[in-house]
Amino acid sequence: MSACAETLAEFTRGLTFDAIPLEVAENVWLRCLDVLGIALASTVQDFAPAVLGVAERWGGGGECTVVGTKLTTSPPLAILVNGSLAHGLDYDDTHTASITHASAVVIPTVLALGESLGLDGRSLLTAAVAGYEAITRIGMAAPGSFHARGWHATAVCGTFAATLVAGKCLGLDRQQLANALGIAGSFASGVLEHLEDGSWVKRIHPGWAGHSGALAAALAQGGFTGPASILEGRFGFYSTFLGERVDLASRLQTLGRQWETLRVAFKPYPCCHYNHAYMDAAARLKREHRFSPSEIAEVQCLVPAGEVPIVCEPASAKRRPRTSYDAQFSLPFSVAAALVEDEVWVDSYAPERLGDPLLLALADRVSYSVDSASRFPESFPGWVKIRLRDGRLLEAREPVNRGSAENPLPLEAIVVKFRRNAGRVLPPSQAALIEREVLALDRSPDVRSLLRLCRTP
Repeated sequence: MSACAETLAEFTRGLTFDAIPLEVAENVWLRCLDVLGIALASTVQDFAPAVLGVAERWGGGGECTVVGTKLTTSPPLAILVNGSLAHGLDYDDTHTASITHASAVVIPTVLALGESLGLDGRSLLTAAVAGYEAITRIGMAAPGSFHARGWHATAVCGTFAATLVAGKCLGLDRQQLANALGIAGSFASGVLEHLEDGSWVKRIHPGWAGHSGALAAALAQGGFTGPASILEGRFGFYSTFLGERVDLASRLQTLGRQWETLRVAFKPYPCCHYNHAYMDAAARLKREHRFSPSEIAEVQCLVPAGEVPIVCEPASAKRRPRTSYDAQFSLPFSVAAALVEDEVWVDSYAPERLGDPLLLALADRVSYSVDSASRFPESFPGWVKIRLRDGRLLEAREPVNRGSAENPLPLEAIVVKFRRNAGRVLPPSQAALIEREVLALDRSPDVRSLLRLCRTP
């Protein structure tokens, strides 16, 4: 029986643009647009100077664009920086079944390699799809298990996906791709301890995964070897990270027939995806019943057990987030924002909002109980009960998070999201050119023209 790395290598090596359904291709271009908008908006956030400074001090003068700046750098550093910017607002998409932020890993990797090598749009799309199909299945083989052990699934699973993306761009053969995956297993990393203090480190996880994947592919291109049994072996990925053997092979049987790319959910809110359906449910009750925050006596959220350590506990810290990033992983703060504001977006989590007395008073009235019948992580559901001071009890459920394949965002919403994010850095005319170029990438002879548009004037 072939090792899982060899199966993924064979799929990646043999994948062609013509084998990819049109709806998958169109979906990937929207994800590219989404990621570029988020990365642009991130360049004016408080964490950005530290990330951009790495490229400025150590990598100036390369051929790859650092999005939203005048900087250029080498492919690995461009991937590190752009991938970190793409995830910096926690506004990037999530594959629910694997709980991975696929695009923040895949898109910066493919764009940097494409720019470096002067690849056409179809080559980029083919490499990207190989990455999406890998990261999702590697995470789906152990749904929720990485987070339960303190690993960030995006970071550890994403390293393998980025390796395949980079390897496809570099033209690696089947054996080289398998070796690259074997190397990548020693690079995979990313822990969730940021949840204890709201620090920034999670933001760099997709960038690090992409950076590591590109290096693994380059090493394999030069003849370096890695173990073919890296995923399922005795000392392989699942055994060492989770302490258990996992059946990834069955997940790989559908490669090229079922397209997990389509099941990656766009984000309507810039915060942890676990919060979204609760925010939608709360906002719907507010619209339908027209109550004010002062009329709310209590808000109860029924939460899957797997979400509790991420967005609900410790309860005191979640009700008083210490940083913006802390707030993005707080269910009480996010639900309060949805009940107070007409629209929740990037500025809702700005540092100056963390001390808002109205938000904090309402967050104090948000509690949770465990929903043992939840479908999580098959979907990220929301179930909210609001008791008003006049005695009325209101209830709303969102069984599937908005932006997913089962509850999709309209095309217009994704485009508007890009325009608003890009508009924080670029003039509307330049953002419009990026939009036009991205949505026609399948006809682009050279992706470098797109990346040049992503630099500041």
